[in-house]
Amino acid sequence: MMDRNKFIQSSTTTRIYEKSLLTKSQLERMIESDSLDDALRLLNDTVYQASIAKLERSEDYEIALKDALNNTFRTFYELLPSPEVVDLISMKYEYHNLKVILKEKISGLNYSRMYINFGNFDFEKLKEEFATGDRSSLDDRYSGVINAVYDQFLEYKDPQNIDILIDKEYFKNLKEVAEELDIDLFKIYVEDLIDFTNIRTLLRCQNQKRDLNFLDRVIIEGGAIPKDKYKDFLFSKIDENSDLFKNSRIYYHLRESLKEYNMTKSLSVFEKSMDDYLVEVIKEAKKITYGPEVAFAYLLAKENEIKNLRIIFVSKLNNLPAKFTRERLRECYV
Repeated sequence: MMDRNKFIQSSTTTRIYEKSLLTKSQLERMIESDSLDDALRLLNDTVYQASIAKLERSEDYEIALKDALNNTFRTFYELLPSPEVVDLISMKYEYHNLKVILKEKISGLNYSRMYINFGNFDFEKLKEEFATGDRSSLDDRYSGVINAVYDQFLEYKDPQNIDILIDKEYFKNLKEVAEELDIDLFKIYVEDLIDFTNIRTLLRCQNQKRDLNFLDRVIIEGGAIPKDKYKDFLFSKIDENSDLFKNSRIYYHLRESLKEYNMTKSLSVFEKSMDDYLVEVIKEAKKITYGPEVAFAYLLAKENEIKNLRIIFVSKLNNLPAKFTRERLRECYV
């Protein structure tokens, strides 16, 4: 069990950072603004000001969003006594980069714009070492997974395996970190994230008319819903009353989104319900005076906030109606 006393100072600092999270009314003013330029200007008096000021064109807002999130991760890697707390959030970007490295190697193309260097790891070095073919020099942290996935590609020549295998490794690592930290909130977060991911995967498999063997390959172990249970539902309609998840923690957040999914076959509402549920989970951290949960909740809230800004900016860039934007915004932590 982690020593909670080690997080007294970082929790106090995090509570100060929380005060700078955007409110619903601030986001609403951005939605109501007349243009992308106006929406960006509304961030001039916020923590995003420095990142926005670097932009040469408003259309390059993604650079500012990445900069803001990267700065947040770096700050908390330095602030926290246990970097693994940040890893729980940043790890997905590291595994994304592994996919890019492998796809560059296989295709011979340059995907440098696809890298997301938010984590606590030097991917440029790993990329160079992997490109030379000298496996002995690869960093231990990811050498096992990158070599195993590449070997399987060489054997079967199926690029889809890259995503499947790396996603499995990501969730396996995520689960291990949560178990090692031994914090209930972290274990619930990972289990529920796996359940949401698996149900989304099941719906995609149904749409693509996949068989049981394929489903077995892509379903992730480690959720609250047993892996074998998904096989029983591949050829059944998944609705808001499905026995697959009726007794799970995520049931109430899934009901409405599955109703809409069955009408539209769009997963965007499903993904919003997943994000909204996870925000509800981390709101439990507000009751905690100090501990690793405080920083974790802030980091997830910050990531969610940046997702909301991206939705607003994309809407402004494409002149989409305010109603469309509001329907897609995630719940706010504050």
